[in-house]
Amino acid sequence: MPQLRGKGAALCLAAVLCLGPAAEVPAEQIAALSLMHAAPPRLFGNHEIHSANLMQFSRWTELLARWQAEREDTAESCVASEIDVAPCAPSDWTELVVRLRALPQRQQIEAANAAINAYPYVSAQANWNDPTHWETPFEFVRRNGQCQDYAIAKFLLLRELGVANDRMRLVVLRDVRRQVDHAVLVVEIDGETLMLDNLIAQVVPAAAAADYRAYYSINETGWWLHLPNPLIPSPVVAQIASR
Repeated sequence: MPQLRGKGAALCLAAVLCLGPAAEVPAEQIAALSLMHAAPPRLFGNHEIHSANLMQFSRWTELLARWQAEREDTAESCVASEIDVAPCAPSDWTELVVRLRALPQRQQIEAANAAINAYPYVSAQANWNDPTHWETPFEFVRRNGQCQDYAIAKFLLLRELGVANDRMRLVVLRDVRRQVDHAVLVVEIDGETLMLDNLIAQVVPAAAAADYRAYYSINETGWWLHLPNPLIPSPVVAQIASR
């Protein structure tokens, strides 16, 4: 995929990441996007610009680091323990991994979606007194969570079950019908891109998400800027997409 390049591009993309959903990216920074070339349409009918640089995504990279540390602590201290408290793995999570591991991969995806969706929604503000907190799966299973926490738990559960990183992405998006920000997981399997959404009981094709406009998507090794983008003025998007 095309790579992001240039100091101006980095400034522009930093602005996209830091501004709120209703904000408009400054013209002098967004102009740098005209130097990039978008890939053919993929998620939600958008063009995509790919980068392997995750430096701007501290919440995501810190989450992955915390998750790795939790798993290592569990392996060291809870091998023979059945105590369902930190740092031991929650029994619900352990039992879920064991139950799903025996299933074919398509059934794993459907069962993971159903199992994680069964947890109640609790906002990060109510849970952590921090609306920006992203939960590890252990935190989610113990305390429930909000939209990105459902998507993260599904992503890391499927990674635990052997689904490849390059077949999945966490997608941060705008629900234009409800006028709220949201997050989902998408998984590619057998040539189809599926969406796992805590607002939808079943796994559905990503193409069915007519009301969703992606800001960006991300996995363990890279991220994608999506075009059109709710944060980027339409004339600039048209200029980029035509190149």
